[in-house]
Parts: sequence; C-alpha cells; structure tokens
Amino acid sequence: GNNSRPLIIVETMSDTMYLNAFDKFLQDPNISMNPLNVVPAYAKNSVLPLSIFHHNHGYNTFVLLDNDYESKQIAEQLKNNKFSETQIIFFERDGNLLESMEDYMVTEDYLYAVNQTYEIKLRREGFTNLTKEEVLIHGKNGIIENLKAVWNEHSDDDWGEFEREEVCRYISGKIASGDASFLTEKTRDRVRTLYRLIAERIRQYQRTTPTEQFSNE
Repeated sequence: GNNSRPLIIVETMSDTMYLNAFDKFLQDPNISMNPLNVVPAYAKNSVLPLSIFHHNHGYNTFVLLDNDYESKQIAEQLKNNKFSETQIIFFERDGNLLESMEDYMVTEDYLYAVNQTYEIKLRREGFTNLTKEEVLIHGKNGIIENLKAVWNEHSDDDWGEFEREEVCRYISGKIASGDASFLTEKTRDRVRTLYRLIAERIRQYQRTTPTEQFSNE
C-alpha cells in the first residue's frame, strides 16, 4: 500500500520534539527515525481516535505510550480495536517501565536543563538550582511527577506549574544548535534503547503482517 511508511502516534507535542531532536543527537543511521512520521495527539483522550483513524486508513500505525493509568487504559482499548501488542509501545529500559520520555535522560542531565530554563524564568521568585536529592526525595514515579511535587511545595512562591514543554524546548534547541554537551554518554545510550525498541517493533510487525493488509480496501 502507499501508506506503508510507519507512523508513530505519541501523546504530546514534547514527545514529538524529543523524538526528532534525539534522532539528531544520536546520529545513528541504523535506528534513525528519519523515514518515520511522528504524529502528536496533544491530549491523552485523542490518542485512541487518532490511532484508530490512521490504522483504518491503512497506515502502518504504532502508538508510543506513557506508563500511567490512563495510558494503560488506552492500550486496552487499542487491543479491542484490533491493534496487536507489537504496535503498542510503552516507554521502557532494561525491562523496567518508564513513566515518560524524560525518564530516558540521566536525572542530572535533565535537571541541568530544568535549572537553566527556570533560573531565568523564576529569577524573581527565588528559584535556586535543584539537586537530584531535592527532587527525588518526593518518591514519586518518574522525574516529571517528582518535579511537579517540588513545584507544589512552592505554590506560595508564585512558581506556577512545572512546564515540561519549556524544558523540552530548551533541550531540543540545544541539540539543534549542536550545543548539548550537558547530555552525557549515559543519556545517549539510554535514548538509543528507545529507538532500538521502536525499530525492533516495526521489523517485528512487518514480519508478521501480510502485505495486503496495508493496501486500502
């Protein structure tokens, strides 16, 4: 079919930005996402209809999901709509599920970007550089939930909401300008596992799916 180029549905705009930026950061032609279409749902409740729409139009559709309750519900609904396990990809590394795309980055690397972003943004609100210990002490699942907890503690200081998109923009911008030396080799290796996982699932799916399924009926 003419829609056989794999299409990946992601939950948020920042997931899309990260996938494109990390592709450039890795510079690994074996697992590059360059021929892939990445389509953001913008909101969790759009993931299901968007996925079904593309799937029904003969696209080779894969869905990349967070590991929270809502995303697990979405996965179940996708299976009820003829999606195979192969097409549903949860963030994971070394057999452990990850809460979000941000959890592929080493905590210190991600916090560097958080600190750089908010040092300027919350200068008047008394923001000081956050350490790994200060953030992880909240004991939540994943870096984003822990940061939200830090921001909640400062609700009286006018910190507002923690905006992961802002940090994503910072990281993507630095990668684009070749200025992302704060991202360590360890982060690079971790991110590579995500691209390997996606590439592996696409190969698996193409092996097990008869080609006529891709043509528009």
